[in-house]
Amino acid sequence: MWENAAPMPEQESPKPPVRRAKSEEELVLWAQLLISLAAVGFVLAVRVLGLPAYPALRRAFAAAMQPEQSRFLGEERSLLKFTEQAAEDLTGAARSMWEDFTATPETARRPHSQPAPPAYAKEESYTPDFALCFPLPESTSRKTSGYGWRTDPMGGLGTDFHIGNDLAAAEGTPVLAAADGVVRIAGSHKSYGSYLRLLHADGDETLYAHMQYLFVKAGETVTAGQILGTVGETGNATGPHLHFEILHKGLRYDPAQALQNAS
Repeated sequence: MWENAAPMPEQESPKPPVRRAKSEEELVLWAQLLISLAAVGFVLAVRVLGLPAYPALRRAFAAAMQPEQSRFLGEERSLLKFTEQAAEDLTGAARSMWEDFTATPETARRPHSQPAPPAYAKEESYTPDFALCFPLPESTSRKTSGYGWRTDPMGGLGTDFHIGNDLAAAEGTPVLAAADGVVRIAGSHKSYGSYLRLLHADGDETLYAHMQYLFVKAGETVTAGQILGTVGETGNATGPHLHFEILHKGLRYDPAQALQNAS
């Protein structure tokens, strides 16, 4: 019985797997590194040029570099998904920057029928009757955000109405009084951070926010060009800069023309 049984076929010994020259994971990793390097270079170029889309690019890149935890710890772990998400976010930000760059001044201010300004602000510019000094030393700053509707730079949803001009400068740069006046407020605010509000002739006011240090106090008299403190990054700020406002009869106005005249 056992003699007539068919012999068992010999089992071939397992062959070692053929090593691929480059695995899919290696190719995806290289693609991710190249896209990340290109994205960093692009964002830095926009920042150096002072283009208005820098905050949007900064948020988009930060979001792309911080994917959901499940992408790394979950079962569907994939560097390819990460790379695709980074490219998609940065492409959208670049498209938004191009639209801002090519828009006319009117469409740039109120895109897609933006609502009217809030009750405490006016849409037009205002120039005081007295001469203003530029609030920062010459050649130490650049304008990074203007007056009016904009995408929330703190990463919130939708847009907000920016009630001043942002002037980027190195932390510690002196902040100068734009005109003679009296310090009405010198303190701290959740959004403004360390800030000052000066009262000038005819009831006009100027406001200086996100400061590092304050060198004056409420009730003190100041003269045009006097150092009020230094540029900082306090409050809701995405980088060191001076937020500057002009108020006329308690309402905010676009300070762009007044700053241009003072520069």
